[in-house]
Amino acid sequence: MDALLQELPVHQGLARVFTQLGQDGFWRALVDTLRLLVPLDNALVALMQAGQPPRLLIDFDSKGYVDDQQELAGYTAGMYLLDPFYQAAVSGISDGLHSLASVAPDQFLHSEYYQSYFRAVVGEDELQFLINVEGAVLGLSLGRSTAFGMAEQGRLLCVRDWVLAAMRRHMQLLPPQGPVAEAVVGDLATLLDRFDARLTAREIDTARLILQGFSSKAMAQQMGISPETVKVHRRNLYHKLNVTGHGELFALVLRPTSF
Repeated sequence: MDALLQELPVHQGLARVFTQLGQDGFWRALVDTLRLLVPLDNALVALMQAGQPPRLLIDFDSKGYVDDQQELAGYTAGMYLLDPFYQAAVSGISDGLHSLASVAPDQFLHSEYYQSYFRAVVGEDELQFLINVEGAVLGLSLGRSTAFGMAEQGRLLCVRDWVLAAMRRHMQLLPPQGPVAEAVVGDLATLLDRFDARLTAREIDTARLILQGFSSKAMAQQMGISPETVKVHRRNLYHKLNVTGHGELFALVLRPTSF
């Protein structure tokens, strides 16, 4: 009986979630219920589709308030191109609960994107509930300034199936949406083309993988070449763009004034 009483708030939250299906209060009810299971610093819902910026549907801070979009302006302007969850979504990912560690490159935590942007906006760690919907991927991001423990991930895995089912049903119940005009940034190759540096396809791939947070060894595996050849492409890339490292490359390609 004591165990059932302890779980009562979660069951009450679940009732609110299903009451709000197809309504404006759905995401708040869902996030508030998940907060009963694990502490969260922020939550964000986004619809991700290849070839266009993610469509941000709602953003909550640690107290459940809806944040303004100012700090996320850089994300939709181009930072999303380095987001491991966005990359996983457009490359093809199964419905489920996915961790940052499962989708991020091997050196992501040392990347300039993580150090200068991700930690400030999302935190140290992130989990996402993801579902595939009509050629796009809908993600409910849960961010925190400390890492999610295995027990916490286990609690969320226990509710994964009903969370995904609720997300899908909510989207089905929403009225049809007209086309949304979005400014398309393109991809990193398009951004690099602006510098007229005569970069080769391999150098563009090298820049993309550096910015995403891949190590030289992982880059070599991705491109099917030797680590020594990766170093040559990296050196030529830096020379052509007149930068000395990945920090300067990040600032050059993804600085806000670039957009």
